[in-house]
This record gives sequence, C-alpha cells and structure tokens, in this order.
Amino acid sequence: MTDRLLKLPQWIGFVIILTILSFGTILTAFSPLYANGLINIVIPICILFALRSDFFEKLKLSTLVIGRVLVVLTFIGYFPSEWLVPIIVWLLRINILEAALTDYKNKNYYNVISGLVLIATSFVITGTWLGSYYITVNEAMIFWAIAYTLWNWDFVIYEFKQPIGFYHLAVLTTPLLIVCLTLNPGLWLIMRANSLTFAGIIQISGKAYIESYLASPAMLTFITTVKKYPVQISLMVINTILCLLAVLLS
Repeated sequence: MTDRLLKLPQWIGFVIILTILSFGTILTAFSPLYANGLINIVIPICILFALRSDFFEKLKLSTLVIGRVLVVLTFIGYFPSEWLVPIIVWLLRINILEAALTDYKNKNYYNVISGLVLIATSFVITGTWLGSYYITVNEAMIFWAIAYTLWNWDFVIYEFKQPIGFYHLAVLTTPLLIVCLTLNPGLWLIMRANSLTFAGIIQISGKAYIESYLASPAMLTFITTVKKYPVQISLMVINTILCLLAVLLS
C-alpha cells in the first residue's frame, strides 16, 4: 500500500486489495515451486524473524507456511502425494483449534462452539493431488467452507481492530470468489490456504497502512452489531446447520 492508495476512495481501495489478494492467491496456488516457494515460504519466514507481530499472527502464519512447504516437497517428489491433503486438513484443524482457544480467552463463546463444530465435521474434506496443486473431491463441503468463512471473520473481529476486520472481508472473500469464477468448489481449500498466507504477509508488514486506510465508522457500527448476543447465537446456529448439511450431503 502506498500514499497514493491512501488517497483513493475506500471502496476503490478495497476492490484493489481484493484484486491483489486474488491474483497473488491464484499465482501461488498454481505455481507450487517458484511463486509459492518465494511468496508463501521465503518471504513469510523473513517477516516472522524481521518484523514485529502479535502471537496469533505468528502462530497462524507459521502453520500456513508448513502447508506451503509440504506442497513444494510433494511437487518435487520428496513427500507422498496421498498424505498431502490429509495433513493439510490436520493443519487446518489445528488452526481452528488455536483460534477457538483465543475466542475462549476473548469470551466469544458462541464462536468457540462454531469452531468445535467445524473441527468435528471436518472429515467431509477429502482431496487429491493433481500433479502441481490439490483439490477437494467432495462438492458438499462448500457448505462447510461457507461456515468456516463466517466463523473465521467472527474470530477476526474479536481478536483484531475494526480495520483488520474490514481487511479480512477481502481475505475471506477471495477463495469464495475464485470458486464462483471457476465454478469449481474443489479449489476452495488450496485457495483458502494461499489467500491467508499471502494476506498474512500484507497484514504483518503493512498493518499501519491497513489500520489507517480501512478505518470506517460504518464498519465499526456493523461489527458492534454483529457482536451482539442475538447475532452471535444466530451465527452459531447457521454455522452448525451448514456443517451438518455438508455431512448429510456427502
């Protein structure tokens, strides 16, 4: 982000951020060795050692980098391809559990329940390696993916400031947008991992710009409304129903 971006109307900047995230996600997903290796492994490792970030940001980015390293090893033939997706799913479960524990600390109890339901139903995620990238083969898991998206954003608005919540609307929209444009629900898992990794790089290295540019009284009002108990209970129920749909339709 530059000073020029800061002068743009906020909605235009948001679209630019969404476009950059989408381009970076697609590039790193389909270029497992070079783009993925540089952007999703080398740069995050440098950032983790060189820049300050909070504990959860470091933990989340580290977990995601492990998955991207496994993609490289699978691509060059040093890791069994049939193990890749199951391990990626286990890393996802760990990621959700980490967030659920943080939600508990933040007294976001309804979202803790949503996180535990996501973990309990995550067996619907099955996939395969296609030679340079992986896909999921259970189309019904798109319901699980939508539940994950709602749960993840709810976590973000409790853990981070309003502008980061605004930023993560773009982050979490990116994999769903790519799924819609390609009409391929099987891409969601790899796009989710790559978009969060790429977004984590931007968030840690450019947090001051994000917090300045995406500060929005309207978004703060919306987030405050979402945090109210009736909305939180509704989100928990919706997430549970979506997860059960994924299971029943599998």
